Amino acid sequence: MITLEPLSHRDHICIAIRGKMSTSAYQSLLNFPDRKYSRTHHCFYIRYSKDTLSRLYTLLRETNEVILRRFHNNYELTESSLAKHSITIPSAYPEKLVRMRYSKATYDNYMIQFRNFLTHIYPTEPEQITEKLIHDYLLYLIHTKHVSISTQNQAVNAIKFYLEHVMEGERRVYYTERPRKEWKLPTVLSEQEIGALFYNTKNVKHRAIMFLIYSAGLRISELLHLKWQDIDPSRGLIYVRCAKGKKDRITLLSSTAYQYLLHYRDLYNPKLWVFEGALGMPYSSRSVNNTIKRNAFRAGIEKRVSAHTLRHSFATHLLEGGTDLRYIQALLGHESSRTTERYAHVTKRGFDKLRSPLDNLLPAPTFEAKEDNKDI
Repeated sequence: MITLEPLSHRDHICIAIRGKMSTSAYQSLLNFPDRKYSRTHHCFYIRYSKDTLSRLYTLLRETNEVILRRFHNNYELTESSLAKHSITIPSAYPEKLVRMRYSKATYDNYMIQFRNFLTHIYPTEPEQITEKLIHDYLLYLIHTKHVSISTQNQAVNAIKFYLEHVMEGERRVYYTERPRKEWKLPTVLSEQEIGALFYNTKNVKHRAIMFLIYSAGLRISELLHLKWQDIDPSRGLIYVRCAKGKKDRITLLSSTAYQYLLHYRDLYNPKLWVFEGALGMPYSSRSVNNTIKRNAFRAGIEKRVSAHTLRHSFATHLLEGGTDLRYIQALLGHESSRTTERYAHVTKRGFDKLRSPLDNLLPAPTFEAKEDNKDI
């Protein structure tokens, strides 16, 4: 069964497509014009219009049961939905974010999370937010939306920002205990897998991007905001300006990566940014990650790979090469050494001297393939 319901997304009213669908319905949806997927809302969506909703509803009904939620039978929004999706965030909220110099990524995230909260508590006004409303909303995120711990914390931060900074309320724990953070080991590629990834990347620009991320341990946002003046070949350094936490740092400039970077510049002639997209703007982070995933698939790498995987691999391979954790922490720009210590849990350094007790007890077995023996 498929549900079509209104969705506020990036200041537009959209149609959210949720539920399980047949293979044919899924293929039809993939071919539907202007269809997109939202990782924030975990669903496909399309910009709303009566005509679009009518065509989408007719198409999906051919193979699935479809329910219109908060839409009239004539494909218009219900009055309550119109009211909900005309919610405006108090102007003081974005103004305060700008004045406090929050990054664009944090600004966008806070605006999305706070709008979602206001939508959930509608018609309650922001000035009437209570502890119970916040508590109920967090339970809704956990039990109904099944959001991650990270998203739950982001929602808490967005609401706290309004209460503490916009309304200038008392700084306190308003609602509920924060969830314990997950301790996940980073995904790391072996040196052989890194080599296979580079070999299967034929585009010069894409290969230059991967070389620079892996050789310097850059975050994707740091890579995309690099300017040519930040590259210092005479000292073998890259200057990372206003990185996470608004801190500058330096990291390594590989001679191999630099020579390839010069080759890329001769071909593409970028101006201000090292990696430019359309109209001279910084290259898209989505394009970078899609490129890495696509080439990892070509290389036969089954791990989930992204730009951050190359950063993790940079740190792990340095550690396996004998580099002190303190230097790795400085190169990565980690504020806490505990963050860098994660790589000690995934490095293979020292494991070559260890032997499993099973291998001491029994030799490795060998088998002959037998088609008639199902117990092998």
